[in-house]
Amino acid sequence: MAAAASPSPTPDTSKASSPTPSPAASPSSSKPATAPAAKSAKAAVKGLPALPPEKAGAVTIPRLDAPPVIDGKLDDAAWKKAVVLKDFYQINPGDNTAPTMPTEVFVGYDAKFLYLGFHCFDDPSKVRATVTKRDNVLDTEDSVRVLLDTFNDQRKAYVLAFNPLGIQQDGVRTEGMGVDFSVDIVMESKGAMTSDGYTVEVAIPFKSLRYEAGKGKQWGLQVFRIIQRLNGEQDSWMPISRDVSGLLNQAGHITGLEDISTERTIELIPSFTVSETGKHVRTMSRAFAGSLGLADQGTFVNQPIKVDPGL
Repeated sequence: MAAAASPSPTPDTSKASSPTPSPAASPSSSKPATAPAAKSAKAAVKGLPALPPEKAGAVTIPRLDAPPVIDGKLDDAAWKKAVVLKDFYQINPGDNTAPTMPTEVFVGYDAKFLYLGFHCFDDPSKVRATVTKRDNVLDTEDSVRVLLDTFNDQRKAYVLAFNPLGIQQDGVRTEGMGVDFSVDIVMESKGAMTSDGYTVEVAIPFKSLRYEAGKGKQWGLQVFRIIQRLNGEQDSWMPISRDVSGLLNQAGHITGLEDISTERTIELIPSFTVSETGKHVRTMSRAFAGSLGLADQGTFVNQPIKVDPGL
């Protein structure tokens, strides 16, 4: 599968310009990000801009009363209750400077899904988007990308990316080792071109992820936007220091994911027994052993549970 560029490469010193459109009315107009808890405030990093209050601590994700329809349009009433992440930083070619175009990200959840909505303001005639193969969206397409550190250990994170039409790229980032794009995470996404750019909606089943959740638990979160025509401009929700080793340790945090589903997909695999000198031997599929963590302790992606009925 195609590999994606790191979110913070050596900056290109050339400077591109493009008119900034006037943001149209969107669901974010009356919903500021939730104020953070003081105990989770991030320490200041030398050389980085001072964080506003809504980024200095964990952002509480609201539970939605009804799920949004995933059609690429942010016109559902559900999004009005979502928290809004905005005020991005340009991290390439700029160094935590103002982005060329504004970006807004809406986040909410219910018992079964984490919902993401993106409003990427731009001149729609200049947006780069095609119906391309899955896992190919970051090479030549404009895109948005999310890193979810669901154990908040700054070691591994899901990488979920989408082009303006909702085509997906997914993988698992291991800090210091890059991204493995060989995994395919089950989720739904749709995108749509608009008069002021493009919008993308995403529903991620919790059963597709491995995570820690519940009262007081936090996930690491980082959101990026890539604008290919502007020297591959990369904008980030949280500032990124080029003097700090690592990416997940510079992420923001979300909390409030409580009472969510822990169901797993179940797949039945028949097996058999054999008799040798009157002694019965029951076989166990290797896949079943792996799903229980007996064969591979490093699994990060939720694979279907293999049930061996012992036929």
